[in-house]
Amino acid sequence: MSLYSFIGLDGQGRELRETIEAETEKDVARLLRNRSIFVLKVWEGGGAKPGNGFREWLARLKPLLRPGQYAPVGAGDLVIFFRQTAMMLRAGYTLVTALDASSEMTAKLRLRRTIKKMCDEIRKGGSFSGTLAGEKKIFTPMVSNLIASGEKSGNLDDILDRLADSIERSKDIKRQLVAAMFYPLFVLLVSIGVVIFLVLGVIPRFATFLNARNAALPASTQVLMNISAWAQDYGRILAIALGAVFFSLFVAYTTRKGKQFLDRVLLTLPLVGKAILFASMAQAGWCLAMLLRSGVTALESIRIAASVMGNSAVSDCFSAAADGLLQGQSLSKTLDQPHIPLMMRHMAAVGESSGQLDTVMHGAGEYYQKELTARVKLISVAIEPMLILMVGVVVGFVYFAFFQAVMSVSKGGM
Repeated sequence: MSLYSFIGLDGQGRELRETIEAETEKDVARLLRNRSIFVLKVWEGGGAKPGNGFREWLARLKPLLRPGQYAPVGAGDLVIFFRQTAMMLRAGYTLVTALDASSEMTAKLRLRRTIKKMCDEIRKGGSFSGTLAGEKKIFTPMVSNLIASGEKSGNLDDILDRLADSIERSKDIKRQLVAAMFYPLFVLLVSIGVVIFLVLGVIPRFATFLNARNAALPASTQVLMNISAWAQDYGRILAIALGAVFFSLFVAYTTRKGKQFLDRVLLTLPLVGKAILFASMAQAGWCLAMLLRSGVTALESIRIAASVMGNSAVSDCFSAAADGLLQGQSLSKTLDQPHIPLMMRHMAAVGESSGQLDTVMHGAGEYYQKELTARVKLISVAIEPMLILMVGVVVGFVYFAFFQAVMSVSKGGM
């Protein structure tokens, strides 16, 4: 038998530092589990953990040198946190013990500190939902409301799993939207780069070659030369003006009124507008279904759904629907808003009449998710040929103008 020291947490979340006799470290872990103690560290020998001096200093310094832990808390971090906590609650850990253990396993420093802060507040008598509501920079109102319903119903572990599923779905929707926007934007930027290279790099050299021979230029070549000359004279002014416009749009998007206006404009764009709307409806359907299944009222569910919408124009529509519910109108009638599709209103009416609004809203989320996937494919199929055709026309015109100029010079006696 050997003497082992350990650091652990008891059933109330208090830290324990003791020694125990056992054959191996595995036996120590087994004995402590039988005593309902969550093991944090185990080492052989009594007293302080070995490794004092320079090695201990290096051991403490090493975790601080991981740059990833200083990154912002992302959706993936929250998914892991919710799933780990749910799993430990099912295993029989108390909430405080589960949160303490989750903080030890969390990679992001900010989230780790937040969880420890919540543990301290819960030990002082606070509720889990109340502590989450106080951390608005990390957790949305939907999280605190769902946790509150889970605390009342006693199925907190199921609620945490639902939250993880919801975050994963939202992450997938954002990924599809980014994919829908990124590829056309990338092709467009490459096209612009090719045109700028031709106008500012190739054509001026060709113009110098032709001007040295005093040859009469065809109309197409002259147009090309004029465009190149204008770009060289006013290109910087144009670039500064465009930069100022984009910067102004960015600044406007950081204000509430500017974001509302620009979000409405985005919804009117061909192809892309529908993709944004479908993404919002899929998110709204799943959010409403999860909230209603968790016991949240329809009014509060609509308000929470409005708060998590990325597009402010759609969010305002759901806020207006919540006001209509407060006045006693039916959900299907309150959803009669400019940016809410007719299908969503009909689904709400069916759910109200059948008493299965949560199931119907989940079905609506699945429907709009499929519509979003189809729209993303359509954007790729439709925009790619258009952009390639645009680049081909520009390059073809330049080639045609060059060819005419060469033929004109050659006929002039070259």
